[in-house]
Amino acid sequence: MKISTSFLFDRATERMSTIQNKLATTQAQMAVGKQILSPSAAPDQAAAIQRLKSEVQRQESHMSTLDVAMRRYTAEETALSASNDILIRMKELGIQAANDTMNPDDRKSIAVEIRALRDQLLSLGNTRDDSGNYLFSGTRVNTPAFAEDANGAVVYQGDQTQTRIPAGVERSVQFTRAGTDVFSRVVRDDGKGVGFFTAIDQMIAGMENHQTNKIQQGITDLGQMHINLTLAQAQNGSDQIVVQSQLDVLDETALRIKSTLSDIEDLDYAEAMTRMNKEMMGLEAAMGSFAKISGLTLFDYIRG
Repeated sequence: MKISTSFLFDRATERMSTIQNKLATTQAQMAVGKQILSPSAAPDQAAAIQRLKSEVQRQESHMSTLDVAMRRYTAEETALSASNDILIRMKELGIQAANDTMNPDDRKSIAVEIRALRDQLLSLGNTRDDSGNYLFSGTRVNTPAFAEDANGAVVYQGDQTQTRIPAGVERSVQFTRAGTDVFSRVVRDDGKGVGFFTAIDQMIAGMENHQTNKIQQGITDLGQMHINLTLAQAQNGSDQIVVQSQLDVLDETALRIKSTLSDIEDLDYAEAMTRMNKEMMGLEAAMGSFAKISGLTLFDYIRG
């Protein structure tokens, strides 16, 4: 009888311990909202979770890079649009100054306005993005793209290096732009190239010195500058479309991966609550059985 009672006692104790462990696991799962508390509990699921998390991080890192590019493109677009508006105004003033009815003082007056516009263009050429990097310095992002030398001539301080970033399968877009590709030099009828700001300065000098031929040359130069800036705007717009399209793809992919990860990793609270209630009832029943078994004695057996 002692052996039988001991066996029942051990069985009851073991059952209570098992149920208590299950209940503790369920409560821990509910506390953190996860199905798997440690990799050893479900190695295959843990490995799948780790793979999915790594993929989510990779997707988010790529999206972060493209977000930076989009903000940069937006700043470029603003600068290029404003620059083109200035060129249009300069050309209007140039045509006005080229009129033979204009006297030297009138032309000098127009030159004052054009010089102010030229300074605005210089400022736009040194536009920065929201990280403080210069947009048109190539890879020398900490150096202003353009600066005036001791003689007041504008010189380019950036480099010609272009960097690109991936934007889809076997597709990339330009990330950095050289200022000379945007505010590019003009090529005149004699085949000689003249710097962007040099051409403007020569037109201003023509107005100040009452030289109609230089003013007319400046008007022609402005037309070429406008075309070059328009092409830069078109490229900027094209890059924005490509990057936004890739961002949409990455966002959808990341959402799908996160959904799969949630199915594997996240706890179903309704199921967990039902399971916990069931385990608590099982524990109460086991404790009741244990109380009865622990109360058994030889005298109870004899009386029975």
